[in-house]
Amino acid sequence: MSKGTKAFVIVVAIVSFAAGIAFEYAFLTYLWPNRHQTYSWVYTLRKHAKPGEPVKTDQVLKRRGYSLGYAYDRKAALWVAYILTEGSVSVDVGRYSNFFPDKDIPEKHRARLDDFVNTGFDKGHQAPSASIDFSKRANRETFALSNITLQAQKLNRQAWSKLEELERTWTKTKGKVYVVTGPIYDDTPKIVNGIPVPAKYYKVIYAYDADQAIGFIFPNREVRNANLWHYSMPVQEVEEKTGYTFFSNFSDSKQRALKKTKDLDWWQEK
Repeated sequence: MSKGTKAFVIVVAIVSFAAGIAFEYAFLTYLWPNRHQTYSWVYTLRKHAKPGEPVKTDQVLKRRGYSLGYAYDRKAALWVAYILTEGSVSVDVGRYSNFFPDKDIPEKHRARLDDFVNTGFDKGHQAPSASIDFSKRANRETFALSNITLQAQKLNRQAWSKLEELERTWTKTKGKVYVVTGPIYDDTPKIVNGIPVPAKYYKVIYAYDADQAIGFIFPNREVRNANLWHYSMPVQEVEEKTGYTFFSNFSDSKQRALKKTKDLDWWQEK
């Protein structure tokens, strides 16, 4: 092959490569802008409770973006579990924002909208809306009142929100994460509008790729962002304080390794 021919082939290859990139950009941006709606159904197939239900409840519900275990006497879920990946948190179809009673719960045990009026608390999501918005229906389901508790405003809007943001960030830096969270009640909880008020909240997070787990327990009152890590602990300590068992479907040896320590440096690593 002559030098002229080689040069021509190289030029053609470069032009073809550039044209391919331009076509892909135009196709994805202008011809298929809503492509996420084609594949987001994959995220609905996740088995969010697969690692194990931490405590027995009256009713277990599987949603598109999370699963929960509901307690009739609390009118709330004692655990809510969800799996996040970089792909699922990168899709954003917008926020639904209208709360509604969960008709899958028997009426006499179902929380109502009036129960959350003038309480002095936020309607605190357990499965977060901002993390589960890969489809409109999945996001809407996070506004079911079975997913809501009476949460202190300065917890919900500060450290709790910050931790939910970290969960989404970790999908980009640490890979797929599993989260299980829920309220903790005193023996005789305060009642507001017929709804028991949690004394505390727990959260347990597991990073699949690194086999790392960490737990948190927050009081249901103000916790500033800067103090978030003060409430972290090994998963074993969360179990001791709640009486629950996490990762029960994992092998005994894996459970022991995950639960006994927390690698705070690894979780805080950028």
